[in-house]
Amino acid sequence: MKEKHEQKKTPNHIEVRTMHAPKVQKMKARYIQDAKERLPKYFSPEKRMFTENLSMEELKKVGLPKEIFWKMVEYNLSAKDGMSANRLSEIAIYIDFLASEYVVYAERVHRDFEGDELKEQVGILDEVFKRSFERMMNIYTQYVGKFLERNDFPNESEVIKQSISELYLRKIHQYAEFIRLEPDYAMIEDTEDQWLLRDSYFMGDVLRLIVSKLFEQCIMMPAELYNEADLCAAGAIFQSANTWLITQKATTVSEEQLGIDLGLLAMKFQVIAEQDELSPQFRKKLMPIFTSFYHYKIDDINQRHKEAQENVYNRENDLYGELDEIVVEFWTRELHNYILEKDIAGVFIEAIPKAFATFKQKVEFGSRLERYQLNNEWYQFYNESETVTHRHSNAFTYKLRVNEWNDFIEKVDLNLDLQYYAP
Repeated sequence: MKEKHEQKKTPNHIEVRTMHAPKVQKMKARYIQDAKERLPKYFSPEKRMFTENLSMEELKKVGLPKEIFWKMVEYNLSAKDGMSANRLSEIAIYIDFLASEYVVYAERVHRDFEGDELKEQVGILDEVFKRSFERMMNIYTQYVGKFLERNDFPNESEVIKQSISELYLRKIHQYAEFIRLEPDYAMIEDTEDQWLLRDSYFMGDVLRLIVSKLFEQCIMMPAELYNEADLCAAGAIFQSANTWLITQKATTVSEEQLGIDLGLLAMKFQVIAEQDELSPQFRKKLMPIFTSFYHYKIDDINQRHKEAQENVYNRENDLYGELDEIVVEFWTRELHNYILEKDIAGVFIEAIPKAFATFKQKVEFGSRLERYQLNNEWYQFYNESETVTHRHSNAFTYKLRVNEWNDFIEKVDLNLDLQYYAP
C-alpha cells in the first residue's frame, strides 16, 4: 500500500497569505531592522560576505551578493545548529532544520546560477549537506544506537540510521513540494524587500514557520523504522541514563541511592511510554530496554565491588560486598508506583526522604560496608546545589534530581502537572 504523509490539505496561496501574513511581516521587519543596524557593511548569512558602503535604498536595489561561502554555511550547520550528546532528544528539530535549509539553498542556487556554474554549485550543495547530515546521524547513532544495542536490541544502530535517512528525505520532499505549490511563501517577490531572497536565514525561518503550522502532525514512517517521536524519546532515554547512572562508577553507592536513581529513570520511561506519538513497535521496546539496563547497572556495581575485594592492596576487603538487590528493587518500584499515580510531589517529599532515613539507620546501626560510612554521597544530598555544573554533574543531591526531572518533562512531555518545584 502506498504510504502517505500525515498532513493537512495544503491551503491555496491566498489562504497562506491570510493565515500567516502577520507573523511573516513581523519576522521580515526584524531582519530588515537588523540589516539597517549593520549597514554600511551588511553581512549575509555566510557572515563573511558583505556589501560595502551601501544605503538601505541601494541595498534594496542592488541586492545581496550571489556568491555563497559554502565553508561558512557548513560551519553554521555543524557548529551553530549541530547535534551533540546533550541534544539527542532534539534530533527531530535538527533533521527538520537541515532538510529545510537544504531546500532553501537549492532554490537559491537554481535561481541564481546556470549551466556549468549551476552544476558546480549543486555539487557543492549536496556535499556540504551530506557531510553535515552524516555528522548529525553519526553522533546520534554513536550514543543512542550503541546504548540500545547494549540493552537487548543488537541491530538498532542500522535501524536508526535508516530511520534518520528516511525521515530526512521525506522532510526534504515535504519542503520542496510546498515551495513548488507556494513559490512566494515569504511574500517578497516584486516588492522592495525582494533582496531578502538571498538571505537564507530569513527564507529558512519563514519556510519552517509556515510549514510547521500547516503540517502539525509527524510525517508517517514505515512501520519497521523509528518516527520523529521515537527518535526524540530514544535520545531522551539515553540522556537520562547517562546523566547519573552510566557515568556512576563509585563503590560507595548504597542500595537506597541506586534504587532512587533507577526509580527516577523508571519514571521517565513511564512518561515516555504514555506519549501518543510513539509507534507501537518502539513502545514495545521500552520495557526490555529498561529491564536490561536495570540489571546491567546492578551487575556493573557488583563487579566493581568484586574487583575491590580481590585487590591485594586493599587492607579491608570486607568493606566491599554485593548489593542487596531486593532493596534496590523496592525503591525502584516505590518511585515507579508514584508516577503511575501521577503523584510527583510524593516522590520528592515522601519516597526519597524515606529512603534517606533508611540509609541513615544503617549507618547508625554500624554497617561495615563502605557504602554505609559517613563519607557516602547521601550526606551531601540536601546541599544547596541549584544547577548541574561540570563540577557537580555526578553529585547525588536533592535539587539536582528535582531540576533534572523538570528539565526532562519540559523536553518530552510539556505537562506542567508532572513537574515538581521544591519549596
